[in-house]
Amino acid sequence: MSKRVNSQLKPGAGVKCSCRWHRRAHLVKSPPRISVDGTVPFVPGWALRVPHEPGVYLVHDLRGPLYVGLTEDLNQRFHQHYWDSHNRLLSQALAHPCGEIRFSWILTKPREQAQLERELIRALQPLCNDLMYTHDS
Repeated sequence: MSKRVNSQLKPGAGVKCSCRWHRRAHLVKSPPRISVDGTVPFVPGWALRVPHEPGVYLVHDLRGPLYVGLTEDLNQRFHQHYWDSHNRLLSQALAHPCGEIRFSWILTKPREQAQLERELIRALQPLCNDLMYTHDS
């Protein structure tokens, strides 16, 4: 488990039923504590503050986490999602925001990225990620 995210990142852990309702209920009662290295509004001018470093990132608005991903260059990925996201559902969410859209990141070593991404997706259940992880995977 990453030092950047607490050990509560397994919604449904200790819950017998793995249905979506119980996972969400656990997330409401025991939200993960996530320490991000930075966050900016999802507007091109703010990309100057996004580092050209590897990390795991979150795109989010008032609906909650929309997408969690990993990249070797956070700044480049910011621009890729802004101008033409590879994810159709994320593109639709970005076109129809609920409040301000933000881009947050956690700087990680490349070998730690996949595990942290998986933990965040499992814990946060972002709306636009195609691949979801359960507490069993």
